[in-house]
Amino acid sequence: MELTVKELLSCSFFSKANVLAGHQGLNAIVTSVTVLDSPDAPKYMKGGELVVSSAYSLLNNEFLQQEVIKNLAKKGSAALGLMLRFFDNKLPIVIKETADKYNFPVISLPDEYAYRDIYEFISTNMYSRLSGEIKRKDEVFNEITNSIYDEGLVGVVKALYKWTGLLSVILFENRVIAYPNSEIIFPEILTDISNWEKFPSSNEHSFIVNRYCMCGNNAVEWLAVDILVDGKTHGSVLLFKNESREYVKEDYLLLECASYACAQEIKKMKSIINVQRLYHNDFMDKFLNCDYTWEEICSSSRKLDFNIPKEGFVLAIKFDFNIEIDNFLDYKKVVNTLQETLGYKVLYGLYKDIFVVYLPNDEEKFLPKIKLLHDRLKKCFGEKFIIGVGRPVHYSEVRKSLEQAVFAINLSFCANLKLKIFEFSKIGVFRLLKNDEQEMIRYYEDFLKPLERDRKNDLLKTLKCFIDCGYNFRQTAKCLYIHPNTVRYRIALIEKLCKVNLKSAHDRLSMELALIILPVVNSKLNLDIPHDFLS
Repeated sequence: MELTVKELLSCSFFSKANVLAGHQGLNAIVTSVTVLDSPDAPKYMKGGELVVSSAYSLLNNEFLQQEVIKNLAKKGSAALGLMLRFFDNKLPIVIKETADKYNFPVISLPDEYAYRDIYEFISTNMYSRLSGEIKRKDEVFNEITNSIYDEGLVGVVKALYKWTGLLSVILFENRVIAYPNSEIIFPEILTDISNWEKFPSSNEHSFIVNRYCMCGNNAVEWLAVDILVDGKTHGSVLLFKNESREYVKEDYLLLECASYACAQEIKKMKSIINVQRLYHNDFMDKFLNCDYTWEEICSSSRKLDFNIPKEGFVLAIKFDFNIEIDNFLDYKKVVNTLQETLGYKVLYGLYKDIFVVYLPNDEEKFLPKIKLLHDRLKKCFGEKFIIGVGRPVHYSEVRKSLEQAVFAINLSFCANLKLKIFEFSKIGVFRLLKNDEQEMIRYYEDFLKPLERDRKNDLLKTLKCFIDCGYNFRQTAKCLYIHPNTVRYRIALIEKLCKVNLKSAHDRLSMELALIILPVVNSKLNLDIPHDFLS
C-alpha cells in the first residue's frame, strides 16, 4: 500500500493513532514499514518508511532524540510512529520541536499495535483513493478482473479510477473509453499518437511507459500499457496524472491488472466474433449460392438476427491485399462501421476475399448511406478498398446481383478508374461486355490490334485525341502540338491498318467502343500500353 501519511491515518486500522508533531508533512508517501531499534538506524533508511519504535534507546538523551528525527527527515522517511509508554505517554519537547522544524510527522501509536500487524496491513492491502475503502491486494485485482463481466471495458476504467483516483482511459479500435469523463482528454492526444513522447522510466514494470504530450502551453502526462492478445497489440490502457500526487507503485500494479482484464475481455470478444463470423460466412455462402428455400432463409436469419428482404441488392467491398480483412481487428472495424451506417440487422459476411452485404431494394434510402459508409471506411483504411453495387433482384437471383457488383469492382481495378463506388447500372457500355471476356478480346483484335506494331503509340494517341476533339483535324493538331497535315497522315494510316472509315458513323462508334474497353483488355493481355494513356 503506497499512500500519504494523511490517507493512512484515515484508515480505521489507525483510528487510535494521533499526530503529535510535523503536521505539515502529512502528504509524504508511505511505501514500507520498518523498526527503529537504535539511534544509528536512520542511516539504513531508503525513504518512504513508516518508522515504528518504542524509542527506548532514546530515553533521557535529548541530543539523540534531535539527531534521530533530523536524520529520518533528511533520509526521506514518511513518519515516525512512537509508543510513548517509556515517556510517561508524553512526547518529549525536543522531538516535537525538531519534527515541526523539518515537517516530519510524529504519530502516537497505542501499545497494542504490534509491528507485524502494521507491516501486514500496509504490505497486503490497497486503499481506494476515491472511496477510502481498504481491501487485500488479491481482492482488488479480482475486483478489476471481475468488473469486466458486469460492464465490459467500461467496468475496468471505473474500477481503475476507484483505486487510483486518476482519470482512466482505454483505447480500443477507434473508441475512447474514459472514466470519469473529463475535459483534460484532449482529442489530439488520443487520436494522434505521433505526438506522444516517452519519458525515461525507472520503474520495474518495463512494459509500462510514461508518456506526455503538449497541448497548447500545458503538458499532459500519463502512464500507458499495451493490451496484448496473442502477441499482438489491440489497444492501450492509460492513467492520466493530476496535480494532487505523484505516481506510486500501486498505480503500476493496477494498470498491469487492468491491461490483463482488457486482454481477457478482448479474447472473449474475439472468440464470440470468430464464431459469429463462421456462422455468418456459412450462411452467406449458402444464400449466395441459392441453397436455401425462403422458409429456410427466414428461419436461419432469425437465429443470426438478420432481416432479409425478398428483393434486394448486393453491396460488395474489395479491400487491398495489405488489409487483412480476415484479421480480428480489421474484421471488427468493418462490421462496426457497417452496422453503425446501414443498420444492425443487415445481412453481411465474407464471401471468398470479398465482404458482401445484402440490402433491401430501396436505393433512394441506401445509396446515400453507402456513400457515408465509404467515407467512414476511408477514415479506417484510407483508399485501400473499392465498393461495388449490383442491381436489385429477387432473393432467388441474388447471385446475379453479386456477380454484377464484383464485375464493377474488377472493372475499376483493371480500368484504373478514379471512383470508389461502382454501381453496375451506371458503368455504361461495360454492362454489355460483362458476360463474354473472349468476345471483348476479339473485338479489340478486330479494331485495334493492327496498331500494336506502332511501338511509339503515336497512332493510338492520335486516334484517342482525334475522337476526343470531335474528329476535328486542327483541334487534334493543336492538342498534340503537331501540324494538321501530320494528323491527316496518321488518321489515313489508321484507317488503312484497321480497315475502317472514320467518316462513317458506324465505324466511328466501333472505334470509340474499342478504346473504351482497351483498359479491360490490357489487364487481360498485358499489352504494352502506357499507364497514362489508360488513366
